[in-house]
Amino acid sequence: MTHTELLESGRQRIAWARANMPIVRALGEQFAHSRPFAGLTLGICLHVEAKTGVWLEALTRGGAQVVITGSPGTTQDDTVVAIEQDYGVRVLGHRHESFEDHIEQCREVLRAGPDLISDNGADLHSLLFTEPEFASLRSQLRGATEETTTGANRLRKLAPSQNFATLVINDTQAKRIVENRYGVGSSVVDGIMRATNVMLHGKRALVIGYGYCGSGVAMRLRGMGAHVTVVEQDPLIRLEAHMEGFPTAELEQALPQAELIVTVTGCDGVLNRHHFDQLREGVIIANAGHFAREIELDYLRAEAESVTVMRQQVEAIRFRGRDLYLLSRGNLINLAAGDGNPIEIMDLGLALQALSLAAQAQGTFDGPKVVQPVPSAIERQVAQLAVDHWIGKGLL
Repeated sequence: MTHTELLESGRQRIAWARANMPIVRALGEQFAHSRPFAGLTLGICLHVEAKTGVWLEALTRGGAQVVITGSPGTTQDDTVVAIEQDYGVRVLGHRHESFEDHIEQCREVLRAGPDLISDNGADLHSLLFTEPEFASLRSQLRGATEETTTGANRLRKLAPSQNFATLVINDTQAKRIVENRYGVGSSVVDGIMRATNVMLHGKRALVIGYGYCGSGVAMRLRGMGAHVTVVEQDPLIRLEAHMEGFPTAELEQALPQAELIVTVTGCDGVLNRHHFDQLREGVIIANAGHFAREIELDYLRAEAESVTVMRQQVEAIRFRGRDLYLLSRGNLINLAAGDGNPIEIMDLGLALQALSLAAQAQGTFDGPKVVQPVPSAIERQVAQLAVDHWIGKGLL
């Protein structure tokens, strides 16, 4: 596509998202008057797609200068062109970037000297706390947000104390229940179906991880007629899966029967070299956790007899006489093969981001300088906005 065609396509994507994001749209109107980010630079690591574009529109209306990078395999190149052209945002990255490219782009975000950062998987925070180049920035930041549980877990290990607060969006009940359980569940199943065009009814599916995201994936797969088994290490959460009616098993016990495997843990090497020999011919493997590292792909590719691209999002990896089908190169299946979480779901999640950043920008947040949940007042404000816009429409 030409630049003009990309621009028009990106604008239409964002327009469709905007039409279905009344909460962030309303915040954009509010920010245009209050200008909470005037004179401030926001450094962001978040999937660059149409819903993010609507959020960036709201932030820039509030006076923000923004530099953003996405994640490998999830960036929408046409959306990038529209965001740069229409909002003056500096976007780093493209759809086919490597993980190494992504980390270097995160460095470039930090080199812009942001006053606030909004992170995804703690990639920005990790560089901030481990690389000497960014030592001075640690004392200059007004605050930060982190989108994911994966990122929050990394942060609590990496930086138990810091010079600024990081508000974890994923620690809110609103995001855990509405976005993770219902949004991720729907979008992961959508991504799998778009990538493969195979029938899920009757498939023996294995979901590894039964947190809020994993439970949503398991529920939606079951809703499509799949026979779902859950693997979960935490005994309380495994008990929850059992009480929800899912068969549960140890990983080694469940792998040989699985026709579809979805990893949703946020941990590295969940499916690794010790497991690949147990996989059946023709198994489909998808990752719905934050990092492709949930699957030990370097080893799998190194040991493969051949790798053949069957469809745009499907690779046949010939491993010791069997074909294993990997989706989206192990990247997040819902964003790499689909459009991510439903628009309305992200309207709520990005509203939490916007108000959390605004509170830190304006100095109205006075909590401790640690990794912590979003203030309950902000969560309740966003929940009320969701009720007003989603339920308060006179529908019975």
